[in-house]
Amino acid sequence: MNSIPSIDKADRYVSHLSRLAQNDPGRRSALRRGLGRPVDDPMVRKAHAVVVPWLPTRPGRAVESAYYSVAALIAAQPVGRRGGTPETEALDPPATPEGEEKSKRPTTSIGGTLGLAVRDNKLNPVTVEARLHLVCRQDVTGLHRQLPGLVRQLAAKELTPDWGRLLVDLSWWERGRDRVAKGWLQDFYRAMNNTTEDNGSESENQ
Repeated sequence: MNSIPSIDKADRYVSHLSRLAQNDPGRRSALRRGLGRPVDDPMVRKAHAVVVPWLPTRPGRAVESAYYSVAALIAAQPVGRRGGTPETEALDPPATPEGEEKSKRPTTSIGGTLGLAVRDNKLNPVTVEARLHLVCRQDVTGLHRQLPGLVRQLAAKELTPDWGRLLVDLSWWERGRDRVAKGWLQDFYRAMNNTTEDNGSESENQ
């Protein structure tokens, strides 16, 4: 059974997290403590109450880590910039976590977001390029340890990743790391060099 979330489900999860982080300081703090930590770390225990209702039945390591990591990253964002998706509203956790129809909304990978920031002279190209390559070489554990630093670079310039797309990409890391990493890097160089108007290809959920 495919436990990779559709972009629609990812967007609903992000909207739920964004509203919770805005309105519930206790939950926000619990999620933020898991930043960069593996799911079995004691500091993550209080995040289970928020994340578990959204998890597939048998999520696998990469999918499980993706849900917890995105929750922690959103909770760690400055107030007013936790994101969400304007196309969706925060809803209760879905009763059936798999098998949803995929959305056709345009998505932007984190590589594309970083590339646009470099193009607009908001981030140093050498530093960002090196960090992105480092992140793309990681296994699941290393990825989630390194990712907060990459997102902090965006936050420092008041930029926010496409959280829904990020959740989907992270969920594929165990089964398709090379494909996802290639997409991030291609989006980065494409956006940085402004070679196309579409700087974030739609996520491949198949």
